[in-house]
Order: sequence, then structure tokens, then C-alpha cells
Amino acid sequence: MRRLHSLRAAVALALLLVPGSSGAAGAADPAATFRDEVEPILARRCLGCHSHAAGQMEGNLALDWKSGWAIGGDRGPAILPGSPDESLLIRVVRHVDADLKMPDDRLPDAEIAILEAWVRDGAVDPRVAEPAAAAAAGDWWSLRPLVSPPLPGDTGPNPKNPIDAFLDERLAKEGLVAVPEADRRSFIRRVSIDLHGLPPTPEEVAAFSADTAPGAHERLVDRLLASPRFGERMARHWFDSIHFADSHGFEHDVFRPNAWPYRDWVIKAFNDDLPWPSFVRAQLAADVFFPDDPATFPALGYLGAGTYDHSAAATAPKSFENLDRDDMVTQVMSSLASTTANCARCHAHKFDPVSQEDYYSLQAVFAGIGKGEIDWDPDSLVAAARKRWQRVATQAASASETLLDSPENVAIVNAWESASQARAVWTTPPLATFTSAFGTELKRLD
Repeated sequence: MRRLHSLRAAVALALLLVPGSSGAAGAADPAATFRDEVEPILARRCLGCHSHAAGQMEGNLALDWKSGWAIGGDRGPAILPGSPDESLLIRVVRHVDADLKMPDDRLPDAEIAILEAWVRDGAVDPRVAEPAAAAAAGDWWSLRPLVSPPLPGDTGPNPKNPIDAFLDERLAKEGLVAVPEADRRSFIRRVSIDLHGLPPTPEEVAAFSADTAPGAHERLVDRLLASPRFGERMARHWFDSIHFADSHGFEHDVFRPNAWPYRDWVIKAFNDDLPWPSFVRAQLAADVFFPDDPATFPALGYLGAGTYDHSAAATAPKSFENLDRDDMVTQVMSSLASTTANCARCHAHKFDPVSQEDYYSLQAVFAGIGKGEIDWDPDSLVAAARKRWQRVATQAASASETLLDSPENVAIVNAWESASQARAVWTTPPLATFTSAFGTELKRLD
């Protein structure tokens, strides 16, 4: 009896270990099965005529995403999970209907069997951002919080800083030897171009080469960082990433007379070493995060830095609004999250964890933002005075006696009248003598 139990246990264990057995199939991941077996068939046989990437969807049927076959095309849903015989896709690939055979060359029986089994098992299709996938998006490599990695154990012969430790580790792994330290002339040229975008002057090269006191390199870097040119150099890289320009772009390329305050703000932010969190908050919502600091308001130019189709705004306002918000989403996600979220405008992202729902949720964040030319006063006192006088001008234009006769306005008028009475009156001085160089007779008339 004991031997029989042992034999049964051995047979059961063998069945579990045999590929394709019922035990292995029960443990298979349906999503993995789709990726490994079903999706390659769809890619080879179907997506050439039924996908967004191909640019065509015959019969208005898309098979590149789950929602495509679930909603279906002109003939209704393409797949009924659990019912292969009633699913349009299976009937089409079987070539059972004379007027509906796709593709033209019938699929091999083995591939049809894979599709039938997939539909019979529920047609699991992971090509959609399910809640679980959205929850797992936080673990995506580009969305993980930044952390400092541990220093390598072997830091090399003479590491001067943590960066050298990582370089020495990689050089050792590749079997390479570090190049010698740069000479003075090479160093000042490299660091000047890195921090200023300009080569050093001959006088600066000579002065640095002659500075043999300890800390010469540190003093050089500090001097370059303290220069206004540093902010100009760093801001250029930021402007490139957010496609900033002084005009709208497109065929009209309308000039932006008030783009300069944002440009100057970014340059000043780099020169002032503004902390990154404040740098980001000011550009996304300066009026919310810093309502009492008007000097940060130009940072809002970040949201309007991209292209602006001035003609479409007048001829197709709804389409333009969507395109304008798309530009904001693209700019924010690419510059701050290293993610091309705009791919999800038409379909779930093929590489990053961004669904269409995520994309249009991001668009909704910017739905209340409008663009326009706004005069800005860098001096807060001037800005306050301008608002005060604009209020007075509005009241005067309304011709409201209640507003015009208010104590504040009466005081303003009285002050103006007093100042007017004290103004100097223009007088013409009397002519004492006058002569003519060529004998012309001159007479003074009263």
C-alpha cells in the first residue's frame, strides 16, 4: 500500500512538471499567454488593416486595443468572450462565410486553434489600463522617486568625490584606465563652456594658469557660477525642453510682446539658485502657491511657452482648445516627468503606463487656463498703483455719481486741482535788442 501511494505521488509530481499538462495550464498567466501566443498572430495577420498605427481601420474595426474589438466596427463587437463560435473574428478567420474571409489567405489551423482557445477562455487582453495597472504605474522606472544610490565598495586609487567613485567602478569593469587630469588651459576652457557657453578670454586663461594657490579650481567655478551668464546658459537648456519662443509659431508666427518677463524670470531663478520645488510650483501655479509675491507671476509663462495656433483659435475654437491643452500636457509631462503622455491622446500609451483616461484627466487640469497678452510690472509698488488707477478709470468711465463722489476720488480730484494751480505759466521774455547781419530792416510790433 505504501508503494502504491508513493507511485501515485510520483505520477502526480511528474504531471505537474510536464509542460502543457493540466497543472501547468492552470497556473499559466492569461495575460502572458496573450502576449506570447495571441498578440503575435494579430500583429502578423490583422493589424495591418485594423490598427491606429497602420493608419487604417477597415470596417471601422480596430484590433490593436481591447476596447477596439469590444466595441467593434460596422458589424458590431468582433469578439464575444467565452463564445468562439459566435465571435465575428473567429468566423472570419475560419473562412466559413463566403463573403467574409479575412485575411485572404486562410490562417493555419494551429493559429486558428490558438485564437479559438483564447476566446473560449475569456479573451483576456491586457492592452488596456486597468485599475491594477494604474496602481502599478507608480513603480514605473521614470516615475519612481529619486534616491541616492550607495557608493561602490571599491572606490579606486584616488577618488576625489562620489562621482569619481562611480566612474572608477565602471572603468575597472570595462578594463579601462582613466585619462590624466586636464591641464589648466583645458580645464578653464571646458568649465567655461559648460557653465557659460562661451570660451574664456586670453586674460582669464593666463590668470588661472598663474594661480598656484590651493583652491584655484574651486574659486574659478565659484566665479563662473556667480556670473549672470550662468543663468543665461542654464535657462537655454530649460527653454529648449519646453519649446519656448518669442512668437506663436505656425504660418502667422505672431510676435509675443510679453514673453520676455518669463524668460527673465527663469534666468534669474537659475542665478538665484531657486530650489527645484519652488521652481516647479511657480511655473505651474504661481498665483496659488505664492499669491503675495507678484514677482513670481511671470513664471506662469511656462504654461504658454509652446506654440499657439492663432488662426485656429478664430476658425475652429473647439479643436484649437483641445490642441492647446494637448500642448500644455505634453510640455508638463515631458519636462517634469520624462513621459510622452501625449501619445495617449488617441490610444493607451504603448510604452509608458498612461491610459487615455489618464491623458484626458491631465487635460482637465488645464481646462480653465486661458492665454493672452498681459502687461506686467516687475515693481510691486508700480503694479499696485496701476491697479488702483485702472479702478479709478473704470469708475470714471461708468459715470457713476456714487463712485465718483466717494471720499477717495474727491481727494484725488482736489489734489489734481491744487497741483494744476501751482503750475508755471508760460511767458515770452521781452526782446531788448535785435540786429540784422545783412542790412535787413527790423521793426518790433506790439
